[in-house]
Amino acid sequence: MARASKDKDLDKQNQQPRVSADELKSQDKGSLDPGSGDARQHTVIPVIREELEVSKRAVETGKGVRVTKTVSEREEVVDEPLVREEVSVERVSINEMVADQDMPAVRYEGETIVVPILGEVLVTEKRTILKEEVRITRKRREVRDPQRVVLRTEQVSADHFDASAKPSNDTAKRK
Repeated sequence: MARASKDKDLDKQNQQPRVSADELKSQDKGSLDPGSGDARQHTVIPVIREELEVSKRAVETGKGVRVTKTVSEREEVVDEPLVREEVSVERVSINEMVADQDMPAVRYEGETIVVPILGEVLVTEKRTILKEEVRITRKRREVRDPQRVVLRTEQVSADHFDASAKPSNDTAKRK
């Protein structure tokens, strides 16, 4: 409230206090100082403090950005070595009698797995015969199997424009 009344008392152009003619005449006449016996003239000098008030507001400038994205495709041949495993099965006929305590088990001979195949034969006595073994060998070989793949590339362009200027083109590629 006090600030508003001070603002009214200030001259808006040069920020000086407004003083009326009657106030000037009363200042010129002066007053007596009650503490001293002599007549001295006093001039009243107003002390002023300025205050700043800052505010902001949104203004439409007419500037903007237009972003355009396009996708292009290209075909490329990919030729990488692939590993494939193949198995060969070999049957070896053995036809030997095997005792119950000597039953053969599955075993490895290098890269080959040997699986015994057992059977029983009716004789006057029952005996186990090793009829055959199955030999499974794993071989590794490298083969090429070219494949066609589609790779996409994106292009993005941004147009900066102002209501008073011509649009400009900035283009960026992203893979």
